[in-house]
Amino acid sequence: MEEATRIATRLLGHIRSDLLETDESFGLDSDLFAAGLDSMSIMQIILFIEEEFSVKLPDNMITRATFCTARHIAEAIRENRG
Repeated sequence: MEEATRIATRLLGHIRSDLLETDESFGLDSDLFAAGLDSMSIMQIILFIEEEFSVKLPDNMITRATFCTARHIAEAIRENRG
């Protein structure tokens, strides 16, 4: 499994169970905003990213485009890993 997919899967597990409480049909490319993602949830995801992956996303990546799906977020994490 490619690194971005592994990251996205871990991230999706956190989003499903702790933030949006979605079911198994909610996947890596599902629209997070349509599922109820809001600014507080984004902050929780950012904290999860920092703790779980030791990555700080630059401010210019904290956008709707980055946070639209778990796969997009995972790609941003991958790009910013040291």
